Amino acid sequence: MSTMRINIREVRQRFSEIINNVAVKRERVIITSRNKPKAVLVSLQDAERLEEGSARRKRRRFQLESILKLREGLAQKGVRGDSMATLEKLREDRLGRVSNGR
Repeated sequence: MSTMRINIREVRQRFSEIINNVAVKRERVIITSRNKPKAVLVSLQDAERLEEGSARRKRRRFQLESILKLREGLAQKGVRGDSMATLEKLREDRLGRVSNGR
């Protein structure tokens, strides 16, 4: 997979060829204007991979925020550290409250 830098004028002239290279050979094309990068053409597969990575990062961020909220809640209850025994006790307490209808 290679990356080419092409001026926007040349892209207009060779559009079909460039699109085929991107789609078939999975080349990446940086489109420039006055030698400054303006846009990038990538294959559909590469674009999907980028989207998947973005979704994964969002899920991970959500998970980390959830963990932070859990830790803050534990700190407010006076629980220190992340010991498994403490977490198991909290789960048992929660299950006890749920089964008792509280």
